[in-house]
Amino acid sequence: MKIRRIQISNFRGIKELQWLIPKDSGLVCLIGPGDCGKSSILEAIYLALGDRWNPSIADTDFFRSDVASPIVIRCVVSDLSKKLLMESSMGLWLSGIDDDGKIYQDPIEGTDPALIVQLRIDDSLEPTWTIERLDGENNMTISSLLRREFATLKVDDRTDVHLRWSRNSALGRISSEENSTGNAMAIASRAAKEAIASYNDEGLNTLTSHVQEKLNEVGCGAFCSVRAGLDTSLSSTGGNLALYESNVPLTNYGLGSKKLAGLAIQQLAALGKSILILDEIEQGLEPHRLVQLIRYIQSDITYSQVFITTHSPVAVEQVSTDNLAVVQNVDGKMTVNFLPQDTKTLQLRRTRPSSFLGRRVIITEGKTEEGFLIALICREDKQRLLKGQAVAAGLGVIIQDGEGGSEVPLRAMAMLKLGYIVGMFLDNDDRTVDQNIADAIKQGAAVIRWNVGNNTEKQIISSLSASGLSSYLDLGTDIRNTQQTVLNDLWSAGLPDSIKSLDVPYWIKAGIVTEEDARQIIITATINAKWFKLVDNGKLLGLWVLDNLTSFIDSSVQDTIASLKSFIYQESGAQNTSEGAQDAG
Repeated sequence: MKIRRIQISNFRGIKELQWLIPKDSGLVCLIGPGDCGKSSILEAIYLALGDRWNPSIADTDFFRSDVASPIVIRCVVSDLSKKLLMESSMGLWLSGIDDDGKIYQDPIEGTDPALIVQLRIDDSLEPTWTIERLDGENNMTISSLLRREFATLKVDDRTDVHLRWSRNSALGRISSEENSTGNAMAIASRAAKEAIASYNDEGLNTLTSHVQEKLNEVGCGAFCSVRAGLDTSLSSTGGNLALYESNVPLTNYGLGSKKLAGLAIQQLAALGKSILILDEIEQGLEPHRLVQLIRYIQSDITYSQVFITTHSPVAVEQVSTDNLAVVQNVDGKMTVNFLPQDTKTLQLRRTRPSSFLGRRVIITEGKTEEGFLIALICREDKQRLLKGQAVAAGLGVIIQDGEGGSEVPLRAMAMLKLGYIVGMFLDNDDRTVDQNIADAIKQGAAVIRWNVGNNTEKQIISSLSASGLSSYLDLGTDIRNTQQTVLNDLWSAGLPDSIKSLDVPYWIKAGIVTEEDARQIIITATINAKWFKLVDNGKLLGLWVLDNLTSFIDSSVQDTIASLKSFIYQESGAQNTSEGAQDAG
C-alpha cells in the first residue's frame, strides 16, 4: 500500500493542501517551522486510512472553527493488496494512476490500480468514508473493517493500549490471528487472584517471544524475558493481561521505550505491508535510539511507506535528503516540497540541519556575528517579555553561521527556494560577494551589512569615542585574560612600546598617537589576534556594545542593531535598510 496523492481541505490549520508524492517515496520526513501543520497532515492521513470507527471530531478541527465548509481528506493509494483488488471487495471501484501521479477513471495500460479514499465531515460532525470515482458516480461507502485493509498504523502518546490485550489493541489482533484469543482473553478476564504468571500456553509463549524479538530489533531496549502478566492498573472490563519484562510491566517504562514497543507490536499485527505514521519521531528517545529507529524503518521492507515528522537536527542528519519534505503554511494555504538534490542544499542538511526547523533564518558571516546576534536576542527577549511580546524562539528564528561571506548569499538563496524567510548579516569589506548578495536580495532575502569597507570589529572600533576605546580595551583584557597580553597585541599592531597603559585619551593627550591612529592600531590588534572569532567572545562583544551605546560617536552601530531587530522580530523596515544593501546592488 502506498499513498500517491493527498488532498486536505478545511482541517485544523490547513485550508487547502494538494500534495503529489513520488511513486518511489518509501520514507517521507516532514520538516519545517513549528505550528505549520506537519502533525495535522499525519492526523489527516490516519483519519482517512485508519480503522477507527468513531474518531472524536469537534468544531475546532475545522479550519478556523468554521463548520460551514466541510473537512475533506482524500488519499489516492496504490500497491493494493490482493483482497482489495478483488471484485467482491473494492475491485469494481478501482481507478488508475500513472508514474507522474495523474489519475484515470479506470486502470488502463501504463497505470497502477488505485483507490481514491475520501473522508468527509460536515457540521453534523459525523465522518463518512467513501471510495470515490473521477466521474463522481457510484461512490462506495466503506466501513472501519474494510479500512483495516489499508494497514495504516499510527504510533502516538496513546501507545499504552497496544501493550495490553484487549479487543481493539494490536496484541488482541495478533492473538486473534494466531488463534490464541480464547486462551489469552479468558485469562485476562479472570479474577485478579488467578496466578497468571504460572499459566503456560504454547501459543501465548510463542507470541511473546515474537514480540521480544521485535522489541530488540527496533532498539527498544535489552529485553530477555518478555511474558504475559496481570495488569492490576485496569479494571477487569478493560482487560487484565499485559506485557511484562520479567516482573515489570512495559507500561511502566519510559515514553521512548513504550513508543518503540507500540510500534513493534502494531507492525506485528499489520496485515501484510503497512503504512507507518509517526509524529515527532524523536520524542522520548536518546540520539542513539533515534538513529537506530530511523535506520530500522528505512531498511525494513515490511513497511510499504513511512510518514514521520521531526524537530530534531539528529533526525534531519540521518534521513536521506530525498526523503525530507519542507512544510510551509501561509494563512492556511499549505505546500509540501521535497528537498532538491543540489549541492548547497545537501551541504546545509549535513552541516546545518537545524536551519530547516525554523521559520526565519538569519545567516551570519561567521562566529563573531553569530555571537553578536545571540547577545542581541538575549537582551531584546528580556525586554519583550516585560511587554508581553513574543521572543525570537517563539517566532521561529534560527541563527546559522554561514562560515564565510561568500557562502552566505548562496545558502540564503537555497533556503529561499524552500519557502523560508531569510536574512543575511554580513561584513562589508569584500566586493567579490556583492553580485551574489544582490541576487539573493532579488529573490527576497533581507540583508544587514556594516558600512562599506568595514567588518564587525572595524565598524565598532571606528565609531567609538576615545574613552569608549579605553573601555573596549578593558573588554579585550577580559577576552585575552591579562592586560599585558592586550598590550603585546597592541605593540605588535604598531603602538609604541613605551606605552604601558590602556588609557587611550592619555595616549592622544600626550601626543603619542592621534585618535585615528589609535583606532587603526586597535583594529589591527583585534583582528590579528582574533579576539572575537569564537561565538562566546562574539556574544561578549555584543553585550558590551549594548551596554555602551553612549560611547559611539555616530549612529551606524545603532542603525545596524535596529535593522537586525526589525528582521528578527518581524518589525517594519526589516528589508535591506543598511548602507551595504544599496552597495550590493
